[in-house]
Amino acid sequence: MKKIVFLPFLALITLYAQDFEHFKQEALQNSPYLQANRLVIEEAKEQSKITTRYKNPILGLEASQFSVNNSASDKSGFRVEYTQPLRLWGITKEREQLAQTQKMRAKTDMHLSRAVFMRELSLRFVAYKRLVHLKEQALNERVISQKIAAISQARFKSGTIARVKYLQATLDVKRINNRVNTLELAKTDTYYNLLAFAGLKQQRVIETDYNFTLQKNGKSFASPELSFLGAEKKVAIAKAQLNANKLEWINMRAEFEKEPDQNIYRVGVNIPLVIFNAKKEEKQIAKLQAQTKAFLYKQKENANKFRLKKIARLIEKLTALQKSTKELLSSQNELLLMYEEGYKIASINLVELQLIKNQMISTQEKLINIQTQKEKNIIRYNYLTGAYNE
Repeated sequence: MKKIVFLPFLALITLYAQDFEHFKQEALQNSPYLQANRLVIEEAKEQSKITTRYKNPILGLEASQFSVNNSASDKSGFRVEYTQPLRLWGITKEREQLAQTQKMRAKTDMHLSRAVFMRELSLRFVAYKRLVHLKEQALNERVISQKIAAISQARFKSGTIARVKYLQATLDVKRINNRVNTLELAKTDTYYNLLAFAGLKQQRVIETDYNFTLQKNGKSFASPELSFLGAEKKVAIAKAQLNANKLEWINMRAEFEKEPDQNIYRVGVNIPLVIFNAKKEEKQIAKLQAQTKAFLYKQKENANKFRLKKIARLIEKLTALQKSTKELLSSQNELLLMYEEGYKIASINLVELQLIKNQMISTQEKLINIQTQKEKNIIRYNYLTGAYNE
């Protein structure tokens, strides 16, 4: 990590230069957004305890007063009742299965949030890098235009060109200055948006000499979205299995009653009669939800296969276009140097020179945009193949 010190307006501001890999790792560790998402797993653990826990027992207390015929005084008694809801055999296993699927869904949800965060952070960095390179390219164009303007000034003073040609050359420099300022404004906006999204406290200079590469594993099912839908489907299936049971609980009762002339002990069971509410609707709803998740999973799986094929082809085509564009740029740069020399000796006019210069600048911008498109597609490919899951 390199340390860069700036002294604007006599105030000492210390910023740290950081490559994207270290910036990304720091964001993954310290982002409040991701820290909040990690709590989802803890919440799911508590939710699983709710799913599997037993109901509380019920204690009933009752006092009685007995009026005995032909007796001057009344006699008293009491009754104590203890009721414990008991889960039927087999229900515990199904509830534990539901709890496990709920925890797995929370884990895949966290992985999905992390992967989306990684994808968006990378895309924002690529957008920032593009503006940095466009500004660098504009600064290089300004150097060329200033050189042309200097030649035009010398030729104007020697009387070989009209004043309007000299003014035209100087206006081109001013136009480029305006473009540099415009790009600086856009770059500043993108830079701070990137820092804000990362969720880091300290400002730093982010180096842009980082290139994304494909992390192929050939597994479309590793998509974080697919993993989450798969976990959702398992939760729905577990709920359907649980709701298939018409009866889950019975109440075991133990009772002691003291009367003036006797003690009574009772043990019994309260069994709900499944007559009007057989959970038929709950069972059907859970079944429909499981089927819905299965269809959504299949749809996403099929779509991902074609998306991966499309992105792979786009990257292949962009790579070929990038190669031919570099070759074109090399030829245009060589031609520009020849035209500059020709302009010095008045064998080339200003319009021709600026045309060649503008063509070369346009090719440079195209090359930057091709690289940006290529890296965006690489990021999306890596996301779909699960490279950002963990």
